[in-house]
Amino acid sequence: MLLMTAEPVVTLKQVDVEFNEAGRQVHAVDHVDLTVERGDIYGIVGYSGAGKSTLVRTINLLQRPTSGAVTVLGQDMLSLGAKELRNQRKRIGMIFQHFNLMASRTIAQNVAFPLLGTGKSKAEIQAKVDELLDLVGLSDRANAYPAQLSGGQKQRVGIARALASDPEILISDEATSALDPKTTASILDLLKSLNEKLGLTIVLITHEMEAVKQICQHVAVMDAGRIIERGDLVTIFADPKEQLTKDFIETTLQLDSALAAVVKQPTVQNLRPDQRLVRLTYLGESTDDPLIAALYRDYQVEANILFGDIQILQGTPFGNLIVVLSGEEQQLDAAFDYLKREKVTITAIHPEEVGE
Repeated sequence: MLLMTAEPVVTLKQVDVEFNEAGRQVHAVDHVDLTVERGDIYGIVGYSGAGKSTLVRTINLLQRPTSGAVTVLGQDMLSLGAKELRNQRKRIGMIFQHFNLMASRTIAQNVAFPLLGTGKSKAEIQAKVDELLDLVGLSDRANAYPAQLSGGQKQRVGIARALASDPEILISDEATSALDPKTTASILDLLKSLNEKLGLTIVLITHEMEAVKQICQHVAVMDAGRIIERGDLVTIFADPKEQLTKDFIETTLQLDSALAAVVKQPTVQNLRPDQRLVRLTYLGESTDDPLIAALYRDYQVEANILFGDIQILQGTPFGNLIVVLSGEEQQLDAAFDYLKREKVTITAIHPEEVGE
């Protein structure tokens, strides 16, 4: 039996991008390695200025790297001449935060624009446009103009247009940043659907970990031009290593605001010597176990739950509890050993440090 191996469709090796601004060198991307496999939805998250958009634009050479290697769909991008590069870019669709639609053309004409001059007949172009508008749920708006559409509808047109050349990779560069949360969720659902229906590989650039949480399979966190942490979504959420990653996740899960509220409670303000304030993080099967009941039944440790949350990440339950555990020191130590055996991560919370 042959084992299936993942096929990389994007490989960046030691990609470096430097700019000269006002007489000083700016290191926008600092020797980054990145591999995206076929069919993946890969999120790259970071704050403004982290270098994520610059990095991703090296994939289709909208930004040429200062040094390094860029291989896309088996092709060394930096070796291509102008005509070859134009052809290769057709295999890489791109959508943006600002929709870049032509105001004087109908929705159908906007979607058809990339197909003009390709040798396709008028009937073929019309059929393709109809197919794409149906795919993004806008068949009934073909003759409307961009000014008549909502922001979410405009982004759907942008997606349809990006798919006109049947790309194998779609780059989403902050494509949901200008949208409200409900519309953002609908666009992310559409991208996930396209990934599943078309086998489309998606690279999602965002400063919102919530968007990554909803649809990505893998994630890389960027800061100051470097990827500081990367991995599959569940591992990154369950066991983040870098403080920036922890900050992103805590904000997304609203743990930071929950903690701020929890530490103001009298129970926490007046902890006894036999009490511990902790965060319990658990994943997968351990969410099905009666952990809190077992603490009291087997170890005589009482648990006062102050905050609880369960998320589903790529089909895997992922939970967080903030609790006050009460018991004798020996009982608490035994209870902590039990939790660790159950693969529960225990993080001590020091109320005086919250919000610093």
